[in-house]
Amino acid sequence: MLVGVVCLCAFFVGAVPFALLVVRLLKGIDVRTVGSGNVGATNASRAFASKGGRIGAFLLIYLLDAAKGFLPALLAPRCVDADVQLVAVLAGAAAVLGHVFTPFLGFRGGKGVATATGVLLALDWQVTLIALAVFFVVRWGTGQVFWGSLALGLALPAAAIGLHADAAFGARLPLTVLCLVLAAFLVWTHRSNLKKHFAARAAGAA
Repeated sequence: MLVGVVCLCAFFVGAVPFALLVVRLLKGIDVRTVGSGNVGATNASRAFASKGGRIGAFLLIYLLDAAKGFLPALLAPRCVDADVQLVAVLAGAAAVLGHVFTPFLGFRGGKGVATATGVLLALDWQVTLIALAVFFVVRWGTGQVFWGSLALGLALPAAAIGLHADAAFGARLPLTVLCLVLAAFLVWTHRSNLKKHFAARAAGAA
């Protein structure tokens, strides 16, 4: 019962729409009317005219969204007397779901990349740093944030299994499962980006 309460709290922490709040506070507009309308750091940065403003807004919102995952995953195990890793994984997953399906915005939120990064940072910083490095390499190589995000998602289970091959499907199984689920989930949340990309390529080839 207590684990469920903790996960519910984590869900509502993850549901706080920082992109909406920051853009409304700094620009006085609804981020859902900007660009793709997505409530995430990348789209929110489009509300700012200058390059410095866009970078600053992206970093601020990304860090705030990451904190929504980091804090529940870090603090949840201290609230219940249960398996520490499992509770942290469940709370972290709940926070990501809260971000993507925020009840404060009609269950339409962001794509979960920053919040997932925060969760994994609390659970395994080495895996997270490897995934972030992959993100930056792919992002700058392709010029597309969504390709970097997808690469980050795929790098999470690869790093989690590669760094801890002896325990990945033993003592660290909950974390391995979380990384695999997050990889698939991030592909799903970026499905519109993939559809647009391949539609544009098909149109260009026609």
